[in-house]
This record gives sequence, structure tokens and C-alpha cells, in this order.
Amino acid sequence: MIHNLKNVLNKQTIIQLTLSKVIFSIFAFLIIFIFLYGQNFWQKQVLRFNYNLLLSASNAQSKIQSQVLSIEELKTDKILTKNQIIAKTNAIIHAIIDDKNDDLIGYYDIGLDLIVRSQGETDISVNEIRSLMGSKNELNDFLNNKKVRVNLPIYDKGKIVGYVWAYAKNVDYVSLSFNELNLIVILILSLSVLIIFIIRKHIKQIELYLDKFCNMIINNDNSKHEHILIKLPELRPILDKISCFTEGLKQINLELESSKRQINNIMEGISDGFYAIDCKWQFTFVNNETQKVIWDDQTDLLGKNIWDIFPQKIGTLTYDKLQEAMVKDESMHWEAEGFTMPDQYYEYHAYPFEEGLTVFFRDITALKRQQQEFARLERLNLIGQLAAGISHEIRNPLTTVKGFLQMFGSRSKYEQDKEYLDLMVSEIDRANQIITDFLSLAKANLDNTKPNNLNSVINKVFPMLQADAFSNNKEVVFDLKVLPEIMLNENEIKQLVLNLVRNGLEVTPENGKVIISTYVNEDRVVLAIKDHGTGIPKEIQEKIGTPFFTTKETGTGLGLAISIGIAQRHKAIFEFETGEDGTVFYTIFPMSPCICLETGPC
Repeated sequence: MIHNLKNVLNKQTIIQLTLSKVIFSIFAFLIIFIFLYGQNFWQKQVLRFNYNLLLSASNAQSKIQSQVLSIEELKTDKILTKNQIIAKTNAIIHAIIDDKNDDLIGYYDIGLDLIVRSQGETDISVNEIRSLMGSKNELNDFLNNKKVRVNLPIYDKGKIVGYVWAYAKNVDYVSLSFNELNLIVILILSLSVLIIFIIRKHIKQIELYLDKFCNMIINNDNSKHEHILIKLPELRPILDKISCFTEGLKQINLELESSKRQINNIMEGISDGFYAIDCKWQFTFVNNETQKVIWDDQTDLLGKNIWDIFPQKIGTLTYDKLQEAMVKDESMHWEAEGFTMPDQYYEYHAYPFEEGLTVFFRDITALKRQQQEFARLERLNLIGQLAAGISHEIRNPLTTVKGFLQMFGSRSKYEQDKEYLDLMVSEIDRANQIITDFLSLAKANLDNTKPNNLNSVINKVFPMLQADAFSNNKEVVFDLKVLPEIMLNENEIKQLVLNLVRNGLEVTPENGKVIISTYVNEDRVVLAIKDHGTGIPKEIQEKIGTPFFTTKETGTGLGLAISIGIAQRHKAIFEFETGEDGTVFYTIFPMSPCICLETGPC
């Protein structure tokens, strides 16, 4: 119980505790006061009641003492009988004693052994009165003692002839005393309650002003300072100190806000993505670049779990590296695809700190593509150099072999083997064509580059294209817009168109068509060749244009590589779009007065 009381007291405010202590102190004072005052009060009551009783007995004694001669004469009268003497004595005493007195007054005559009482009915026996006559007077205890304590002697000629005795009705005196005491206690309690109420009211008022003071400080409302300080001037030193601290905190907050703005400006100003996550994998900071790249501008990532938003990344390289950085508390660096765009490639740097991880990432998709393009160009360059180096060494023996085969074919004794000889000659011609294609990858025919119209070049190869299409029950359709002249190598452009159209016809089903379109897009001339095949599978799209890579059973894999080389020599962009309804190859030429080829400026 004491422990519970301590808990209750500990939960109280200082004001509530102070009020409780004041109430407890007042009631403790009342109990001590009532106890001490009650004892003193009762002693005074006993003295007062005994004094009144003695006064009543003294009055009766003086009156009886004045009539003692008459009473004694009656005793010596020979004519009267004893009963007559008692009757007359009784009459004299009754005339003297006031029967209206609240106290019981009586007279005991020794000679007559007579007891005369002011009231006829009492609860004291004659023997009790007779036994107490002549005893020493003591203070009566009105609570516990009902005995007669006052007895005064009556003298005649120096001899005691009787006693005046007095008896107080203790019930009346005790009730009266308790009533007086209760009245005093009630007055004191009422006064105490009033004092407690006033104290509580003032404490509540103090509490109210303290609440206003706190709200004033919290809301920084200086307009109420003086009003509250007039009521509670003791708060002025506190207000001064708080004001001093507040100014310091304001300055610190301004500096922190300034630092925060600077950091945010730095984080938002960098072109790289940056985000921070805590130990629970929740985003604590995300810059604008991150918001754009891995999510959208409308949804706030802060407070969200990264693996709840991107569950598909669990088990990937990025997931493993972030886990490793968090667990091992080590910096991690890796390259992987993006969170929402798998075709994008990023460079990641994760740095652990006490509360989690900070992650920087940079889009390196263009760099990767450039590296792939450089690698492809390097392969082309290597192939070109190889072709240029071995072409003469191979062509000379092939020419010799071809000449002997043709010579043998003209002789009659080899007539029966002519079919095989012709086959070998055709294969040698095919080998020579491959060597020529090799050379075209590395060597540009710059002598024939001159201003020309792309549409006129396409029209010149139309009969060959139409013949190829007709033989395969397909169609070539032209959609040629008006074009300006640009710098072109006519033979190379013819080869580019033939390569792309023939590739398109091979993948287009029967009764299908290949569409050749030309148009101007801003400051460029565009050649678009569209087939109606099934599209290029995604897994081989990156390999398109690689020499010797082909999906055809009889192809060499050099057609697209040669076409790309021709486009590059004309400073044109070569790209394609593919889908289930076919593929479009775009060759986009610069529309300038002249083009600068590998030899330098025009």
C-alpha cells in the first residue's frame, strides 16, 4: 500500500502535491488542536460545573445557616412530637432550597437523621448521601462519577448539626459540554474548509497563469508577457533565461536550416541519383534525380521500405551488394540494371554509416553503348585491316586456279567433268566476292562522292529490286518524297539499298511487300526500308551488324556490316525499329552542302 501511495504521489504535479501537503497539514493541525483544546476545554468545563455546584451549595448553606436557630429550637420543643419536628424542619428547608435549580440540592440533619432534597425523585439513595456526609470535597468527574462531591457543614454554637449537599445531573452537563465542543469543532472545520478552498483557488489561478506562461513561451507570444509577470513577478528571471536560451536556439535552428538547405541544394544539384536508407531499409532521403529515375514525381518514397516497393530486385546483384554493405559495414561498388528500367545500366556506390546506407548511382547506359559500339568498330577495323592485308595474297592464287580451271574446261578430254569445273569456277568467283566485301568494310571509294539526289539513285536500282521481288512472288513499293541533293557515293548507296531490300524480301512472306520511303525530317534526309517479317528477336538485336553473324543458312553475315560501313562513311545514322509486324531500317543523312568523309574536311 505504501508503494502504491508513493506511485500516486510521484505521478502528481508539483502544484497538486503542494495542495495535498497543505490539506494534510491543515487536517493534522486540526486533529492536534482539537485533541489539545478538547482536553483543556473539558478541564475548564469540569471547573465551571464544580464551581456552579459549589456556588449553589454555598447559597443553600448561607440560607440554612440563617435558619439554624429556628430548627434547633424546634428540636428542643417538648410539646412537638418527632414527626412534627421533622415535618416543620422539612418545610423550613424546602422553603429555603430552590427546587427550580438544575442541580439537586439537599440538607442532612444529623440530629434528626433527616435528608431533605430539592427534587423528590433522584437516582441517589439515602444511604449513599448519608455515607458521604463529612467526607472531603473533590472535583466531580461528570463523565464517570455520579456521586455527591459537595457537602458543606451547618454549625450551631460551634457544633456541626448538619450538612448541605449538592448533586449535579451529569447527563445535562455532559450534553451541554459536548454541544459546545462540537460547535467549536464545526466552526474550526468550516473555517479550515474555507481556507483550503481559498488556497486551492489561488493555486489553480497560479496553475492557470503558469499554463499561460508556458503557452506564451511555446507560441512566442510576447504580447502577454507583462500581464502575466504582473501577476507572477517571480517568473521574470525565468523568462529572461528562457528568452536567452530561445534566442540561442533560434540562431542554432537558423544555422541548421541553412546547412540543411545547402546540403539539399548540393544533393539536388548533382546529376547523379542519391538516396539514403536506414537499418530497416526505409528511405530517409531521396533527391529529385532518384525520384525521377526509380519512381515517379507524384509518389513520395520517404518512409517506405525499398524491398516492399521493388520486390523484383530481391536476389539480384543490387540486392546482394546492398545487403553486403549493410552487414559488413563496407563500401560497395558495382554495375547493374536499373530498378524500373532493365534496359538502363547504372554504376552504383554504397557507403555505410551509423544509421544505414547512402547510395550514389549514375546512368552509364550511353557509356555502355559507346563501349559496345567502339568494340564493334574495333572489330570492323580489325576485319578491314585483315581483309586489306590478305586480299592480294589470296586473290592472286585464286586467279591462277580460276585460269587453269577455265583452260581445262575448254579441252575436250575434260568435257565429262565440265559441270564440276564450272562449279569450282563459280565458287572461286564467290570467294573473290567475299574478299571484295571485306575490302569494302575498310576502304571507302571517295572518288565518286558528289552531290546527288537519293530518289534518283533508288530509281536506278528499281528494276533489279522489282525483279528480285517478282521472282519470289513479293512486291517492292516506293514512297518517295521531294528531297534536296546531298553528297552521295552512288555505287555505295546502290549497294546499301540492295542489301537492305534483299534482306527485307527474304523475311517477308509471299504476297507481302517491302516499302522504301524517303522524306526530310528537320535538317536530315531519311531513307526508311520496311519489311513485313516477324521482327528481330531481342536476344540477337545487339549482334546486328557484326561481321559473319547471320541467321541465314547460306549467308555470309557481311551485308548489314557493309551497309553500316557505308552509312558511317556518309556520316549518316544507321538504326532500326523492330516488332511483330516487321522491321524498319533507317539511314539518316545529314542535309549539308557537303559531307566530310574520312579524308578530312570538304
